[in-house]
Amino acid sequence: MEQMVISELTRQKEELREKISRSGKLNAVEIEGVLADVDACLGSIIQLMKDGKSAHEKFFSDIILYSIDAIVGLDPEFKIFLWNKGAEDIFGYKKDEVMGKDFDFLIPDYLRKKGERKFLIDEVQRNGFLANYESERITKSGKIISVSISRFAIFNDKESIGSVGILRDITNVKKLQKELRERENLALIGEVVSSIAHSLSNPLNIISGNADYLLLNRKENSPEFDELKTIVDEATRITKSLRGLLNFSRPITVERTRNSINDIIEGIVANSKFAIGNKSVTIKKELDKGLPEMMVDKAQIEDALSNLVINSIQAFTGKGEIILRTQGYDSKIMIEVTDNGPGIPKEILEKIYQPFFTSKGYGKGTGLGLSIVKRIIKEHRGEIKVKSQVGKGTTFVIMLPLH
Repeated sequence: MEQMVISELTRQKEELREKISRSGKLNAVEIEGVLADVDACLGSIIQLMKDGKSAHEKFFSDIILYSIDAIVGLDPEFKIFLWNKGAEDIFGYKKDEVMGKDFDFLIPDYLRKKGERKFLIDEVQRNGFLANYESERITKSGKIISVSISRFAIFNDKESIGSVGILRDITNVKKLQKELRERENLALIGEVVSSIAHSLSNPLNIISGNADYLLLNRKENSPEFDELKTIVDEATRITKSLRGLLNFSRPITVERTRNSINDIIEGIVANSKFAIGNKSVTIKKELDKGLPEMMVDKAQIEDALSNLVINSIQAFTGKGEIILRTQGYDSKIMIEVTDNGPGIPKEILEKIYQPFFTSKGYGKGTGLGLSIVKRIIKEHRGEIKVKSQVGKGTTFVIMLPLH
């Protein structure tokens, strides 16, 4: 373009020389002086054009290269030719590690098998663009992140010469959205549960009280004794379930006092014999004797750990072992509950903290235990994670901050 402009200006300058010469008003020296001034003016104009173009190009180049979003350019063979700073920060790869590679190395295996690479290519070829498509990508470290993808084709005249993708990391946004939905669901469930529990409490108390009264006048070998005992036992079971529902519906208030986590675990193990009953289950302790005391709500931590231990005991159908471990770190205490039971299938592992979800079967639980455990740990500013393998066992790991 620059050469075309210079060539045209040279031609115009020659025409100007001829016109001035024909007029006869200036001699040759004066004509050359005028043309020299014209050259100087044209040179300044050309330089201004070059400077303006350079600044313009640098402006847009810096926008692309230093954008916080990942901007990835692909050639017609879908090989990477542009990889900006945002892409380096989001995915962890440096520019020289990805240049010339097919973009599908960023797609997780399960999405690649579903045909996401072909979908992205077909969508851009069909419409010329793809806007705000939400998916997942894998980073250099192996972390799966949520991304919003916008992609459009680049054309030279009418021929496609590649495409550009803009990827925005929305992992935190998706996490916040999920937490908001959970809070809204919990609030709604809490209102319904509280109403139902209160409505059933009074009739159950009347049934249980009358059955207890009638039981006082019956001997164990009398015909009515077993029936009345069943009524009392079942009413008690329902009352316990309602108490769990009410505890779930109420906000958790943490009343912290200084306690030893090891002492709390010792108490849980001592009381676990009632939950074990006639099962062949042993409970072992591997406690860090150097653990400092910490500020926790003792009753709530007892409830949370007891819940995990009881769940493990109930999961066993034969002989089994449960191990309770503690370990101190600089600013945290780890509590681990491990069993060698049947394990949790992968397809339900992500659902175990959902309210009312249970795999114990009808009438064998409210499905609120692990949901309440997670709430308690969260209120203590801690976190809980689970890993499980079918046929080999399950491990819950709790991390509580010391301060």
